[in-house]
Amino acid sequence: MPAAMSSQRMFWVGLILGIIGLLFNIIVSPIWNWLAMNQNDFELPLGMAGAVVYVLQQGTFYGGLFLFVGSFVVRSAEAAVAGIRQVPQSHPHTEQD
Repeated sequence: MPAAMSSQRMFWVGLILGIIGLLFNIIVSPIWNWLAMNQNDFELPLGMAGAVVYVLQQGTFYGGLFLFVGSFVVRSAEAAVAGIRQVPQSHPHTEQD
């Protein structure tokens, strides 16, 4: 069965993206919050940059989460298809008069 991404590759890509998203959340988000609190007046470029950082953080974390969990679904489907392919098919014999 040709696949765009195997379950093992999905697992590792999902794990790496999840860790990157988590690091974004732990390291970068407090820095942006600190910068936003230390601004006397609201500046649009800083707010837009914070929004972009937030979208990148959410996208990497949840994208990694869905790939990580999806790898288990794909793995079980691969095992089910392999099990079906190994079962010998018995063909019914028709009696001819």
